[in-house]
Amino acid sequence: KRDRPKVAIIITTYQRIHLLRWGLYSLSQQSMPFEFETIVVNDGVPDESEEICNEFKEKLNLTYIFTGQRNLQGALVWRVPGFAINIGVQHASGNILVMCCAEMFHVNQTIEKLIKPILDNPKLLGIPIGKDDRTGALLESIEKNKGSFEQEIFNACIDLDTRMPFLMALHRSQFVEIGGYDEDFIGIAYDDRDLIDRLLTNGCQYCQTDAVTVHLYHPRAEGYYEKGGPSEWNYNKNLYF
Repeated sequence: KRDRPKVAIIITTYQRIHLLRWGLYSLSQQSMPFEFETIVVNDGVPDESEEICNEFKEKLNLTYIFTGQRNLQGALVWRVPGFAINIGVQHASGNILVMCCAEMFHVNQTIEKLIKPILDNPKLLGIPIGKDDRTGALLESIEKNKGSFEQEIFNACIDLDTRMPFLMALHRSQFVEIGGYDEDFIGIAYDDRDLIDRLLTNGCQYCQTDAVTVHLYHPRAEGYYEKGGPSEWNYNKNLYF
């Protein structure tokens, strides 16, 4: 029999104030024909993230959690978002989880479309069709048009690999069975790959939906790994392999 769905949308953010606002705005344009909660986990510093979340508190049934206590001494200590997602899941009461980055802009009824297959099969991972705004042209269009964009600019964005959890729905039982994100990944990167590998090994499989999302522009670490990357990256890479 079907679960009566309660959906927990878990959004992690780390100094992404501007993009978080557009992400929450685009979520707020959806109709949610089920019980849902939104949990925003700020793993950075106390900033305007909380005020932005308060703007959407009612509409998105939103809870704001600050987890950046390690940063309050002045030096920013980055860590993989898996830590924040684990905390978000602990606070969530939903039986279906939607993991989401702060910089995802939702183009259609993403949440409804992503969770639908999971209602019949808890082993499915609902994934969207994704675009990547590498140049910033789409973000510029969204700002200019106050939340909408020109279709040709959207079409010009490159495809996003949505097999990684930029925006992904899964049954809570699957996340719990594998123990969530592995917090041994104390360096940079590979935490997502590890999570997905363990979900697939546990019998989950991808389910492509017609949810549509865009990864909004932010500066990327181009050339970051060319000479082998920093030691924190090598640490996680070695741990993963």
